[in-house]
Amino acid sequence: MITKKPVKKLEKWQTIAIRAVIILLAFIAFLLLFDKIIMPWYVKRGEVTVLPKVVGKPVEDAIRLLSEAGYEPIKYETQFDEKEKEGVIIRQTPEGGDETKPGRKVYLIISGGKEMVIVPNLMGQALRDARILLVRSNLDLGKTDMAFTDSISSGVVFKQSPEPGAKISTDQKVNIVVSQGSRAGRVTVPDLMGVSFNEAILRLGNAKLGVGNRNYVPSTTDKPGTVVDQSPKPGELSVQGTTVDLFIVEEKISEPVNEN
Repeated sequence: MITKKPVKKLEKWQTIAIRAVIILLAFIAFLLLFDKIIMPWYVKRGEVTVLPKVVGKPVEDAIRLLSEAGYEPIKYETQFDEKEKEGVIIRQTPEGGDETKPGRKVYLIISGGKEMVIVPNLMGQALRDARILLVRSNLDLGKTDMAFTDSISSGVVFKQSPEPGAKISTDQKVNIVVSQGSRAGRVTVPDLMGVSFNEAILRLGNAKLGVGNRNYVPSTTDKPGTVVDQSPKPGELSVQGTTVDLFIVEEKISEPVNEN
C-alpha cells in the first residue's frame, strides 16, 4: 500500500514559503512607503518658513515666488490704486515676513491701476452745472478761461479739454473755456489809482463808464481826495454805462508820535 503523507507535507511547506515571501515583500514595500512618503510628510508637517514678501512685485513674479516657497497663491481681488501701476501686488494676507507653514493659502490684492472714467460733455452747460457733472464723474475742474463769442451766451462752456467721451484717470483735470458773451459794447476799465477824484470822473466819462460807490478810507501818506483803490480793477472789461466803485482818501491822519 502506497502512502501520500510525504506529498502533503511538501505542499504544506511550499504554502508556508509563499506566505513568507509575500510577507517579506509587503514589509519591504511598507519600508519604502514609510521612507519616501510618510516620513517626509510627517517632517514637513511641523516645518515653519518665512513667507516671501511679494507686495510691489508683478503678479506673475509674486505667484512664482510663493509657489516655489511651497505656498498656494490666490488672486483675491483687483482694486484701483493711484500709486501702483496695473498688475502689481498692493497687499497680501498673511503679510510677507511672517513665519507660517508651507502649503498655506496666500491671498493677493492686485492693483488695477488708476481709476479710468469717461469725460462728460460740458459743452453748452453753465459753469455751475459743469462743475456738478465733473463731481459726479469723480473728476476735478482744471483751468477755466474766459473768452468772448457772439454765438454763445455769457457764462456757458463752449470748449473743453479733454474732449467729451475721452477716457482718463481720475487725477487728470478737465480744462474749460467759458463764454463772456459778445464783445460789442464792452470797454476797458481805466487806471484810476493815485489820481484825484475829479480826474477819476473825467477818465470814467471818457471810457463811457460812471462812478459807483464812493468809499472813504483814512491814510497817513496819501493826499485827501486821492483814489487808492477801485473795482473793477484797471484793464478789466466792463459793459458801457456800468459804474466803477472808488476808494478815496478821506483825510490825512497824522502819524503816531514815538514818545520813547
